[in-house]
Order: sequence, then C-alpha cells, then structure tokens
Amino acid sequence: MVISVRPGELGVLYSRFGGGTQLDRTYQEGLHLIAPWNILFIYDVRIQEETQEVDVLTVDGLTVKVEASLRYQLVRDSLPLLHQQIGPEYKRKVVLPIMTSAVRQTVGSYRPDDLYSSARQELQDKMLVDAAEEMGRIPILVHCFVVRKIVLPEILSKAIEDKLVTEQKYLRYHYLLLEAREEAKRKAIEAQGIRYYQRLVNENMTDNYLRFEGIRATQNLAASQNAKIVVVGGGKDGLPIILNAQDASKPVDGENATLQNVSNASAKQAAPVTGPAEDPAMREKGGDTGWKDRKAQFADFLKQLDATLLNPEKTVLGDTSEK
Repeated sequence: MVISVRPGELGVLYSRFGGGTQLDRTYQEGLHLIAPWNILFIYDVRIQEETQEVDVLTVDGLTVKVEASLRYQLVRDSLPLLHQQIGPEYKRKVVLPIMTSAVRQTVGSYRPDDLYSSARQELQDKMLVDAAEEMGRIPILVHCFVVRKIVLPEILSKAIEDKLVTEQKYLRYHYLLLEAREEAKRKAIEAQGIRYYQRLVNENMTDNYLRFEGIRATQNLAASQNAKIVVVGGGKDGLPIILNAQDASKPVDGENATLQNVSNASAKQAAPVTGPAEDPAMREKGGDTGWKDRKAQFADFLKQLDATLLNPEKTVLGDTSEK
C-alpha cells in the first residue's frame, strides 16, 4: 500500500476496479498510498543508452560489424499511453529492434571502402533520421546515435589500408614533381638574370675602368697592415706591384731568411771601401805604392761582390782576410 517513487522515475497506476490504467495521471517522485488491490508501475524517465553490436551485410555482400549506441528518453506526458500500448518491456519490444533496423538500413547502403573513409557524423545523422521515422507515434524521444566501432574483414581492411597508403604516396610524388618544376623555373629565371648582368658588365667593362678598379684595390691593400712595399708602375699596364715584406722585429726563416741575408750582404758591400792610411813617405814618392794597394783591395771587393750577389755558388779563390 505504501510505494516510494525515486528520483528520475514516474508511476502509472493500474486500478482493478477503477477502469484499468489511469491515462490522465502519473505519480511523481515521493511517497504514495494506494489501495492494496491496485498496482503502481514505475518507469525510468531519465536519458537512457543502449549499446549493441550489429552484423551488417554491405552492398558488396561482405559482413561488417558495427557497434552503435542509441540514447533515448521516455516522454513524461505520454507515459500512461506507453504503458498501455507497449508495457514495461519497451526496450526489448521497441528500442532494440528499431536501433538494429536503423543501423542495418544505413550501413547496408555503403560499400566497405566507403565505410572505412566516410565521416562517422554522416552515418550517425542518417541512423538518427531512420530511427526517428521508425519510432513514429511511439512516445519515445530519440536523442542521438553514436557509432563506436566499425570492424571490416581483415583481408578487406588490409587491402583498403594499402590502397590509401599508395594514394598518399602518389599525392606525395605529385607534390614533389610540382616542387621540382617550380624549382626549375626559379633556376631558369636566376640564370637569365645572371646572363643579363654579365652582358651588361661586359659591355661597360673598359680598360680604363679596370685600371681604375686596380688602383682602388692597390690603395686598399697598401693601407692594410700586411702591405709594406709598393712598387709603382712595375706591373702590367702600369699598375703597382705590392710586396709583402716582413717586419724586422719578426723572426725570418726559410727562403725569406736567405733573401734577407743577401740583401744585408749587398748593403755591407755597397758601403764605401776605405783602405789603410797612406804613409807620408809614399805620398812623397808620388803615391804609386798607395794606388797599387787600393787597386788590389778593389779587385778583392769585386770578387766578393761576384761571389755573394751575382754568383753565390761560385767559390772565391784565396782568402781576402789575409791580404
């Protein structure tokens, strides 16, 4: 006699002596007192979800497994009518069959490869429309369809994956060809610009302009720290020649050392030669003996000069230090 209706539920009363199902009244949440000969049927009016795995036969005759979920809700105002027409087993009698029919009708109109690549939102929308049409006047509100998983045959799935991989490779090669073609255009334009530039330079590149650029380069090199000696007018067309003479404070080795030693020797030999002091007695005799001594010293000097500068490999006969 005392019945409690919990949250999210509604009650429909069946009166044995009052005309059967009361279509004009539902029992809300809370505690209710009824006659012991009446029956109060309680329904869940919250949003419910049913998940089912359906085997679908596609257009090509292949079997595909589709796992889908249907979210629905009972209409509160029409709950007594639902109880009278269908009853508490509305899930088994209405919801699951309509759900299976909608999945098979929608997925069965596709090819397997289309199912692999098609957007799921499109499938879900079509299933929802089919379920709503089949539901008709039944007081059940269909909220949405959710396609959770589509399982294709293993062989077909592998073939579709290979096809998609090949298709992506083709698109990649097509892009590489486009990139190479654009790169070839860029190089052709660059080469044409270089050709125009060289033609312009060759037309305006005169001898006077080259001499002017050579003088400017010579000035810049002469101003640097490494340019020490500049011989003006020694090069071709009268352009200066720059000798990179090393600093005296730095150590000199190798071929440079030999050149420096030869230059030092030439400087010493170029110094004025002074013979021994003349004897007053010789000066009184007319100076013949003094001239002969100077002549001998001058001959020795020429031999040393020839040995050191003109012919370094020549051996000088005699020792000049003993003379």
